[in-house]
Amino acid sequence: MKKTIIFASAIAALMLTSCGFGKSATTNTTTATTTTQATSADATMMGKNAGMAIDNLAYQYKADGKLDMTNMMNIAQMLNLVGAAQQVYENKSNKEYRQGFIKGMIANSVNIDDMNAGTITDNLTNMMEETKVDELQAAMQKGQATATEVQNVANSVTNIISMFKK
Repeated sequence: MKKTIIFASAIAALMLTSCGFGKSATTNTTTATTTTQATSADATMMGKNAGMAIDNLAYQYKADGKLDMTNMMNIAQMLNLVGAAQQVYENKSNKEYRQGFIKGMIANSVNIDDMNAGTITDNLTNMMEETKVDELQAAMQKGQATATEVQNVANSVTNIISMFKK
């Protein structure tokens, strides 16, 4: 029963991230400046989401010495982080997006600063390269997420959190 609740919550959160959570609803414009501003604003918002998720997970990790994968809030925060990481990965060649994302993370985190923000962003990008997000989403929607994929995400998050000073 506990696994069913976890997977149902994970599916709901993942559906939020896959259905455009954090994506801009702005229309295309003819000026490059407006497009860059919209991209930067989206990136900053995603960075803020990631910063908050990382801080919440870091707090729990430091308290317990591990990520509690039975805690629904942790699962929701990890899925929020996966959504943000997916956006960073999809925009990895866009310097303005990366800068906006980093700016947002720093602004919304007590653990992330100018010294570690770039590394954290790189780790999030690497996490997405190692995680088959489409397969994970499809499996979670069917209630059959593989433990390996979920564990890969948890390990990546733990690696990021372990960068912070105790």
